[in-house]
Amino acid sequence: MKVDEIKDSLARDVREPWLHVCHQVVDEMARRRPVELFRLTYMMIAGFVGRSAEDEILQSAITTLTTHRHHPLTMYYVFLDVADDREIAISSSDVMQSVDENVFIHPRTGEEVADFADLIRPVFKASGEFLDGIRQNG
Repeated sequence: MKVDEIKDSLARDVREPWLHVCHQVVDEMARRRPVELFRLTYMMIAGFVGRSAEDEILQSAITTLTTHRHHPLTMYYVFLDVADDREIAISSSDVMQSVDENVFIHPRTGEEVADFADLIRPVFKASGEFLDGIRQNG
């Protein structure tokens, strides 16, 4: 599905003020090289549209962009491994289980991590469908 078709699909299902923000994010993503679309933070996406990362409209738009049937964004999580000064991708199911059980096990060491909630961050990447759309537009 081409990028314009993804935007048209959003336009059929999303209303203002969220639609405008969704389209801004999609347009900015389409201007970037695919390699730049594999680790997008709330702050980066907020910068795309000139809004605060805490802006409720932006947060609703991001939710739409990750849940719509033709979602241009896919959310995943990273664990900030302070000891090794790096990020480790972790699954949504691991995060949900950790929150439910109030226990997080370090993915590499197998040790329990205290205060893990401060070390897990949601991040985003372009969906496969969106990357295919960029290639079709190119």
